[in-house]
Amino acid sequence: MTVDSKPPPTDIEIITDLASRLMSLGDADVYSKTYEELVRHVRSSGVVEPNWEAPSADLKYEYKWANPQPGQSPDDVFGPFGEDDMKSWYKAKYFGSMGEAIKVRVAGRGGDWGDWDDVVQ
Repeated sequence: MTVDSKPPPTDIEIITDLASRLMSLGDADVYSKTYEELVRHVRSSGVVEPNWEAPSADLKYEYKWANPQPGQSPDDVFGPFGEDDMKSWYKAKYFGSMGEAIKVRVAGRGGDWGDWDDVVQ
């Protein structure tokens, strides 16, 4: 007996599936619609809840200090912060000259902490 262990669908697979469903409902020009039109149409399709919010394209990050100062807990986590904010702080060298002062991870995904260059694209 084998267990079906399909990986979860990627974001693009989900979007393509939703676009195909919209096309099957008679919306042949789904690829020329505005974002707002698509959200309204997806909500009315019944595939998602009527109050569904589309996920943001702006990744959010959390960070913690790699070497906390006296009085700081190594478990203190800061964020989530948007990608633009994090990159501007990095450029200002707030996290050290190469981001070495912090460990970073994508917010909401949990997982391991990584170095700036390994996590932030």
